[in-house]
Amino acid sequence: MNKGSRSLTCVDNFLDKDSLEALQKKMLSVSYKAVSSPAKVHYGHEHQFCVNHFKDDPLLKKIKNTFFPNDNLKPVEIRAHLRHNTAKPHPHLDNEEEGKDFFSFLLYIKGDPLLYNGTGFYGLDRKLFAYIGFSENRSIFFNAGRIFHTDLQALGESSPRYSLNIFYRV
Repeated sequence: MNKGSRSLTCVDNFLDKDSLEALQKKMLSVSYKAVSSPAKVHYGHEHQFCVNHFKDDPLLKKIKNTFFPNDNLKPVEIRAHLRHNTAKPHPHLDNEEEGKDFFSFLLYIKGDPLLYNGTGFYGLDRKLFAYIGFSENRSIFFNAGRIFHTDLQALGESSPRYSLNIFYRV
């Protein structure tokens, strides 16, 4: 993998039906806390999972085999997100230092299949260059430390959506 890669990889129907249903049930049963952008705009809720609890989870093996079979990325953070940001888009990087390699696996878990329930991706000029609409069981893998991104819910018809986010470092 080119660590500085700006590529996005999207895979539909990432999980088998039973695995998706089990994950949906789990995501709907955990407790969520409100989160805000650095600008203090409330845009959703999240639940932080302990990475060690996922140590031998087949999901992590499937992610590695699908997106980075020849690289040794380590999961450093696992979160369930419930988003319905109707305020405004908030393009951001998912690390403390712009330009660092910090990869994100995003799995859309539950929600309405709407374009604006999805995710937008921005260049360094902060102009939208790609967007991926929401569809349950769609996965996305990208370098979240180098590609600005945000939910698109404030830009059009949207509804609450659940996603699983797993962050990796080299």
